[in-house]
Amino acid sequence: MRPLPSGLRVALLVLGGVSASWAVAIWTRGPFIVSVAGLRVSSTDVRRPAVVAVVAVAIYLATSGWSQVRRDLAAVRQRTTPMRAAVLLAAVVLTAGITHNSWTAGGADSYAYVTQADLLLRGSLTVPVTLATRAPWPNALTTFTPFGYRALPHEPAIAPATGLGLPLLMAGLKAAFGHAAGFLVVPITGALLVWATFLVGSRVLSPTAGLAAAWLTATSPTFLMMFKSQMSDVPAAAFWTLATYAALGRTTRAAVAAGATSALAILIRPNLAPIAAVLFVWLAFSHREPGGPVRRSASPIGEPQASAAWPGRDAARRGEGGWQSAIAFVVAMLPGPLIVAAINARLYGSPLSSGYGDIGQLFSLNYVPVTLTRYATWFAETQTPLAFAGIILLVLAPRSLWPTPMQRANVSLLAGVAAITWILYSVYQPFGAWWFLRFLLPSWPALSIGTVALLVWVSRFRVGARTRAVAVIALGLYGLAIAWQRDVFPVEEGERRYATIATFVQRLTDPQAMVLASILTGPTRYYAGRASMRFDLLDPAWLDRTADWLTQQGRHPYVLVEDWEMPMFTSRFAGSRLADLGASPVLAYRAYATPGTVYLFDLQRREGPTLAPAPIKDPRPRCPLPAPAPEL
Repeated sequence: MRPLPSGLRVALLVLGGVSASWAVAIWTRGPFIVSVAGLRVSSTDVRRPAVVAVVAVAIYLATSGWSQVRRDLAAVRQRTTPMRAAVLLAAVVLTAGITHNSWTAGGADSYAYVTQADLLLRGSLTVPVTLATRAPWPNALTTFTPFGYRALPHEPAIAPATGLGLPLLMAGLKAAFGHAAGFLVVPITGALLVWATFLVGSRVLSPTAGLAAAWLTATSPTFLMMFKSQMSDVPAAAFWTLATYAALGRTTRAAVAAGATSALAILIRPNLAPIAAVLFVWLAFSHREPGGPVRRSASPIGEPQASAAWPGRDAARRGEGGWQSAIAFVVAMLPGPLIVAAINARLYGSPLSSGYGDIGQLFSLNYVPVTLTRYATWFAETQTPLAFAGIILLVLAPRSLWPTPMQRANVSLLAGVAAITWILYSVYQPFGAWWFLRFLLPSWPALSIGTVALLVWVSRFRVGARTRAVAVIALGLYGLAIAWQRDVFPVEEGERRYATIATFVQRLTDPQAMVLASILTGPTRYYAGRASMRFDLLDPAWLDRTADWLTQQGRHPYVLVEDWEMPMFTSRFAGSRLADLGASPVLAYRAYATPGTVYLFDLQRREGPTLAPAPIKDPRPRCPLPAPAPEL
């Protein structure tokens, strides 16, 4: 049969590859449906893309012949450079992050970040709560503070406890492109983290090694858990990795870029500011060999590489670096911590205080045994087993792998960033779920590069390049398998259910209602437009009197509670006449494929009908708009 034109052959191959990848994605992660701004994309049947892939490849093979196939494969290998592959990998990460995005201000932190972006667009970080000045129960202002917020000490108002950086980015996109665009920051920075890992790996080892490290980062279960939620972990890791990459450039201009990027990273996650000290010390004391051309040496990965970071070769000739670069870095970095200190002083009365509390309450050496044990256990359970050995290899920096002082200095920077990240969170208050490894994500690029370096190290024992490539691919697939095992890509509503619940609350309550809740306090305000207060912070002796006072004020009292919260509610208010919540809830909703039921109780009635809607498999719009803010 006559061969097809080259353009058509390429089109068939691309169609077959994309369709096969699509089928694998549905098979491993389950069906998905996305609806944003009226655009609905769904894929639920694995057979359709699989059939398209088989048909496309079959037509290609039947019309090309084996000799042409071999030539095409050789051409593909020749054109597939590490940089192009890294761009493709980052694009896949971005696509996966968007299709699996939560699109919702549901959890405590995500609610705080999303609403803080709205506050920035309105020009104020505070939310007045005038009702607290009249409420008779103890610590009234605190009870009106949803998760992710903090009551202000000097005025009847509350403010987000979270860092400014992520909401600032979200506000920028939202102002430019609309509400849904604000939810794209985390997927975009997830792709940026993968790309930045490639850049750092290229400077430290080689472009091929950088690609391998980017693959390991992209397939990490911890990363995959966080790159689709409105949280600051992935953005912070992305900008610290970019700062590291810029610092490796070693020019004054690169130091300024590293400082500016660090400033944004500090705004995103202020408690990681000590990483900037690592970059400063490294820039000040890690010098290039002055003068002369940059010597090139054979890389153990199988490619030639410069004895120093290749984008900084002009700096090597000029002898730039040292204190000049370090000072330039500090000048560019200082706006970040200064803004954080000014906001803390304005809102909480001290530059060293924050929305999460005083530093002395958050950090303690007493936490170290618990936190390190948990992190090490979770790390061993979810990451590649070679990562521990890769960490050691970064610290030791053997000459056979990094033969020049400059290469070993580069590696010391990665080791320093990883070490300070682990040290900071070893003294931070402990948590109990494996995905709190998210705190350590800024160290992931270094750990991935260390793992790749270990594979390079074993090349001394005549391990072939293909064997190393297979090992890297296998380690990434191992990470994907762990992610699937731990339900990182669930098929249920996830955080989107909070908005669904809020729509029912909005339908069943009047605009002046007051909803007593706990974990649902924030979403009820944001998506239902109903005032809410924390029953878990209400004085146990005040439930009945609070309900009576709210009724007198024209604020019809309700209780919104998940079934796992009900024992906490009844035990907290034991002895109160309203502690049993009545016999008939107004609403009983069980989200699609999600354990547990959410109940809405009317504290002014004992009996009545209960709305029990069927689970909503595909809630739309996927990115719901907020309701008008309630009066507080």
